Amino acid sequence: MISEPELEGEDGGQDRTQPPAPETPREPDGSGTVVGDGLPTPPPHRVRWLWALGGAVVASAVWAGGLYVYDRTVPDLRGYRISEDLCLDADLSALSEILGGQRESRHAVEEQRAIDRSFCDVTMMPGRPGEAKDDALPTSYSSVTVNYSLHKETDPAPEFEATLTPLALSHVIERKTKRIPELGERAYLMTDSGGYTPELKVLDGRAVFSIGIVSQSISQGPPADGQPADPEPIDPAVLEPAMVEDMKALMAAVKE
Repeated sequence: MISEPELEGEDGGQDRTQPPAPETPREPDGSGTVVGDGLPTPPPHRVRWLWALGGAVVASAVWAGGLYVYDRTVPDLRGYRISEDLCLDADLSALSEILGGQRESRHAVEEQRAIDRSFCDVTMMPGRPGEAKDDALPTSYSSVTVNYSLHKETDPAPEFEATLTPLALSHVIERKTKRIPELGERAYLMTDSGGYTPELKVLDGRAVFSIGIVSQSISQGPPADGQPADPEPIDPAVLEPAMVEDMKALMAAVKE
């Protein structure tokens, strides 16, 4: 007898020797693409979204790193350098024509990571007439002080005008301020009411300069009237062009 062929499975032909395909759960919203054997596959747009998100993070990190490198770049010093001996760089020949020859000088220099500073103090004294009496004649002289600072990390511009007058003198001596054109970025000439202490201060980028003059007198012997004579102040209008000329020469001398 010929019998009916046996079926290998109730589902009509699936090989029971092969394990069933793993089930892939659908998305909570029921999304997914059904292919082949009827099982849903995950949507591919999630992978693309993760790649896009990762790219944005990398781009942000590179941009932030670029800003950090930019912020750490060396500022433009406009060619200014430290002065190892400011008394050599500051010739002061124009002032010497008015105040007398240079008799003695002293200088100092300090170099730091944030700022370089140089200082020079010069004594100028005119020659005395040969016929002058030696028992009561006071000798006048002038002390010329030069300062130069180079700010390598911070910008001195916002504080420049606020620090024109030393704090110790701001409430004691009345100071007059005059703007000097065409000298650095900003320049001012300060004088007191008597004209004894003219000072020229200049800002040029990260560099700050000053030239100040103080006139004094000494007596070589006991004065006839018992009181030493005060030195006659030199008109600031006479000193101003000489101070500007010497300042321009100094600024050029400390540039590389």
